[in-house]
Amino acid sequence: MSKIIRPDYDNCILNIVSSILKHYGIDTGYSTIDLLDNILLKNYKNIVLMIFDGMGADVLEKNLRPESFLRSNIKRRVTSVFPSTTTAAMTAYYSGLSPNEHGWLGWSLYFKEFNGCIDTFTNQDSFSKTNNYSLHAAYTLMPYKSIFQLIDEANGSVKSYTVIPEKITMADGPNIEVRISSEESLFDSILELCNKEGRKFIMSYWLEPDSTMHEKGCYTDDVKLYMQKLDELVLKMHKELNDTVVIISADHGQIDINGEIYLNEIPEIDECLVMPPSIEPRAASLFVKPGMEKVFEERFKKYFSDDFILIPREVVLSSGLLGKGKPHKKVDDFIGNYLACAVTGKLLRYRTLTSREPYVFKGHHAGLTEKEMLVPLIVLE
Repeated sequence: MSKIIRPDYDNCILNIVSSILKHYGIDTGYSTIDLLDNILLKNYKNIVLMIFDGMGADVLEKNLRPESFLRSNIKRRVTSVFPSTTTAAMTAYYSGLSPNEHGWLGWSLYFKEFNGCIDTFTNQDSFSKTNNYSLHAAYTLMPYKSIFQLIDEANGSVKSYTVIPEKITMADGPNIEVRISSEESLFDSILELCNKEGRKFIMSYWLEPDSTMHEKGCYTDDVKLYMQKLDELVLKMHKELNDTVVIISADHGQIDINGEIYLNEIPEIDECLVMPPSIEPRAASLFVKPGMEKVFEERFKKYFSDDFILIPREVVLSSGLLGKGKPHKKVDDFIGNYLACAVTGKLLRYRTLTSREPYVFKGHHAGLTEKEMLVPLIVLE
């Protein structure tokens, strides 16, 4: 079992956002990070927040030398939110809310209003990967006010920009979208924006190293080469910036995967389930047939006690695992009788009769291990 890290909602990625919003005169209800507050008091013309998908503290430290530019500028480690996955974490960045409040808990959620498990960002059926929905399920049922709207309302003189990959979908807002197709275009775009007149908040998201690690694993030569390239690009950009503070972090980390378990292939488990698991393969929401709860708990322990913590629904909802604040009404729908949280390198999956051939993951996230939960806070002045 890996070291378990629970989210710390007083020292997590949400608190990075809280510090930025505090600088613009906005109170989120979450505590801020003192070192960031003090840096932002210097009133830089440009505040840049760069998020690299999957770039956890462990990934950074295992794939770059201690003297590398990125590692040399790590100020501290903070936790991700839970589940430690892009859907929950990036929505926290974009909204300033916890998963408990915004409701975007994971990649695949069961929406009763659409009678199906839907991939939250892409709006596809989670198993067949078809898109038969005229409405975007998550944006329709779980809209939120973005941090760009909050900044615009509080400081009309500050322009907000988002620098994001071409295929990413975002809700409309006052932020000006800049679309990118490579790391080079990411850094070029930020430099160009920073050189414009006026005060700006610039937030970027890039889908690496997460994509490479899903395919190759977390500590391969491909990842090392990518991180070295990223380190060089950040250093080059830093040398060319003026009157700008750059805050770099991640949505979550990753862990190498050493086994995928298909619950439909274990009859003792499958016969207990009402429906396939949802949310995430490493944070699986499990709906159990009425009256079979005790049997299910015993069988789950028999098969998975070394690899997953089985957390009862009432504990998930009352413990603060998903964050502070008023729960979004959909959270109550999404959490089944249990949440199975990974603590080793295993995935829980399910193959339906409509499932497309599944992608085989070498690296993944959303669990409670240190590698997934801890991300760096890097600040460049």
